[in-house]
Amino acid sequence: MSGAAGDPLTEALRRVRDDREHGASWLARQAAQALAEASATSDVDDTAGRLQRIHQAARDFAAARPSMAALANTAARIWYPATQGAGQPGETLQALQTLHSEAQRLLDTWEHAADAIADAASPLLGEALYTFSRSGTVEHVLYWLARDGRLHRVIVGESHPGDEGRTLAQSLAAQGIAVTLITDAACGVYLREASAVVIGADSVRADGAVVNKIGSYALALMAGDQRIPVYALCETLKIAAPSFPLTFEEMDVRELLPEPVVGVTVHNPYFERVPARLINGVITEVGMLDAAAIAHYAEQAETALHALMDERS
Repeated sequence: MSGAAGDPLTEALRRVRDDREHGASWLARQAAQALAEASATSDVDDTAGRLQRIHQAARDFAAARPSMAALANTAARIWYPATQGAGQPGETLQALQTLHSEAQRLLDTWEHAADAIADAASPLLGEALYTFSRSGTVEHVLYWLARDGRLHRVIVGESHPGDEGRTLAQSLAAQGIAVTLITDAACGVYLREASAVVIGADSVRADGAVVNKIGSYALALMAGDQRIPVYALCETLKIAAPSFPLTFEEMDVRELLPEPVVGVTVHNPYFERVPARLINGVITEVGMLDAAAIAHYAEQAETALHALMDERS
C-alpha cells in the first residue's frame, strides 16, 4: 500500500512490520484497530475510494508478518463480510459499515479471549509452569492464574535472540509472581521443576503444528523426554489457512554477530515449526481443540483469505 507519511493506515502498517517486541495477538489488534478507524463512516466523501484503500491495506497487513497467521486472518475476516450479498463491496456505503462493524467485533473478541483461554487452561496446569518467549496471551493467563492463587512460580527461558524472556520475567516479578530466569540451554535441567510448559503461537497450522519463537522445538522435545506436557495457548484466529505459506522470518544478523567475520555466514531465524505430536493441546477461547476442530477453523480461514486476495472482490 502506498501512502503518505502520517497516513494512519500507512503508519499502522509500518508499526506492524517493524515491531520486534510484541507477539502476534498484539499486532493483530493493531491491524484491526487501524482498519476499524479507517472504515468509520463519518465524513466519507469517496466511499468507493475509501474501500479500495482499505482493501489494499488489509492485503498488506495479511502479508506484513509471514510467520503470523493471526494478522492475515484478522485482515481477511474483517474484509470477508463485505464481499457477501449483492453488488461489489466497493460500491456501497453498507459495505463500509459492514467492515467497521466486523473490525469492532474482532477487537471485542481479542479483548475477552485471554480470560476464556485462562479459564479453559486452568484445570490442566499446576502451580509451577515453564514458559518461553513472550506471548501476550500466555502472560495474561499467568497473571490470571497467579491472581487466583493457582500459580506460585514461573520458570522463564531468556528466549535468545531477542531475549524477550528477560522482559517477561521482569513483568511477572513486578506482579509479585516468583520467577526463575534461565538460559535457554538450561531448560533440560529446570523442566523437571515445572508441571507443564505453556507457550504461545504465532500461528497454528492446519495439521496442528505450532509456529512459535525459535527454540520452541527443542524445548518441546526435551519436555516430551521428561514427560512434561506442552500446551499452546492462543486464539482461534491464529489457526492458519492451509494455503497460508509456512515462512520463518529472519531478523538482523547483528544480533548474533555484531561485526562481519570473513568465512562466517550468519542466519537469524526467529520462528520455527513444532510438530503436532509434541503439543499436548492447543487451548483457545473455545477450549482445547482436537485435530478435526483445528482443520475446521483452518478451512474457515481459507475461505476468508481467498476472498481477501481475490482480485474481483
